[in-house]
Amino acid sequence: MSRRNKALVNELSTPPPGAKDLYFATQYSQNTLGQFKSCFWKQWWTYWRSPDYNLVRYFFTLITALLVGSIFWQVGTERSSASDLTMIIGAMYAAVVFVGINNCSTVQPVIAIERTVFYRERAAGMYSALPYALAQVLCEIPYVFGETVYYTLIVYAMVGFQWTVAKYFWFFFVSFFTFLYFTYYGMMTVSITPNHQISSIFAAAFYSVFNLFSGFFIPRPRIPGWWIWYYWICPVAWTIYGLIASQYGDLEDKISVPGVSPDPTIKSYIKDQYGYDSDFMGPVAAVLVGFGVFFAVLFAYCIRTLNFQTR
Repeated sequence: MSRRNKALVNELSTPPPGAKDLYFATQYSQNTLGQFKSCFWKQWWTYWRSPDYNLVRYFFTLITALLVGSIFWQVGTERSSASDLTMIIGAMYAAVVFVGINNCSTVQPVIAIERTVFYRERAAGMYSALPYALAQVLCEIPYVFGETVYYTLIVYAMVGFQWTVAKYFWFFFVSFFTFLYFTYYGMMTVSITPNHQISSIFAAAFYSVFNLFSGFFIPRPRIPGWWIWYYWICPVAWTIYGLIASQYGDLEDKISVPGVSPDPTIKSYIKDQYGYDSDFMGPVAAVLVGFGVFFAVLFAYCIRTLNFQTR
């Protein structure tokens, strides 16, 4: 029996003449589109079954909208002086930055957990990094869109901005892509750090810099020339630019400015004081979209390239 088994083992361990090695035409069982569909389906149900993430994010956004709207109640209708305009700019600044930073912070633990699952499933040959990252990025869009809808309606109505289709569209557009690039920024910080604790520290390190160069605390014409380059690469600066230029960059109403005579128009004051021009809204929109794409692409690249597994 032993000899027969040994002979059988030797026979089976030697390939027959003319036999070819086992070969698969592709590394994965499905093509890239099939991998993306599977990943998107998985991520969609994961998000749908994660109320601790989405409901908390939506609840915080609702509370923030009511808080901002009640604090800056109908300030948008008061445009008689420079101080009124400064208060309005502050309302717009607060209206998007608070929610954007919250989106960045809340998405980090979710991405960190999903990355651990991704490491295991990629090692098993289920899918590659690109379909996974693309599915993760696209899955955020409908949730951020829904968040933006009720947030902009509440804030726009309570603050008292002008109800015109164009102005509300621009307010919605800028808010949506601001929330989106903040979310992708949080995802990107997770992809380049070992865990979400470090990614939170990394992301927070840039919040103050974003705020400092946003153009609200220090208007662009007053930023020193050797620092103006950072203003142009600061995403929050483009958000504030888009909000102010779209809402007040075309108004010809007079406002009183201390030390200035005769009273300038709102349009000229916005341009001279802050450097905002309503004719520049096209490039502003393109840059806001570009920031979202940039952070999403960087997230996908780092997920594919960097590996923080410890075993």
